[in-house]
Amino acid sequence: MAGEKSLFHIDEFVIDGAPQSFEDGTATITGGARWENTPVPSASGDDYQSRKRVPTTVKFKLQLGKNEQVVDYATITDAQIACRDKVNGKRALMPRCSFASMGEIGSGSVDVTFNVLAPIQWL
Repeated sequence: MAGEKSLFHIDEFVIDGAPQSFEDGTATITGGARWENTPVPSASGDDYQSRKRVPTTVKFKLQLGKNEQVVDYATITDAQIACRDKVNGKRALMPRCSFASMGEIGSGSVDVTFNVLAPIQWL
């Protein structure tokens, strides 16, 4: 059974049908469950938990070449982003994403973050 399972590793990153050049192993999804539970200590007896919404984001290190323009990413709204693991075929489809931030430019790959505004569809 151990050989049948493999970890989700993003090998392919596509924004509105356009494949992106990114550093291998740098694409990640945070807040994928869209909720977070935290313990609430009780004065006596059993503790409780508090549930809150958390934002979902997708990040990757863009290899900013001569064909990519900063403004092209900064103006992206309501885009569809698809991430795929080529080994196990699993995909994460994010139907509504908008640009969030871009990191420092000039020292290699650039950190780019998108806000995921709708639940992820795991395919």
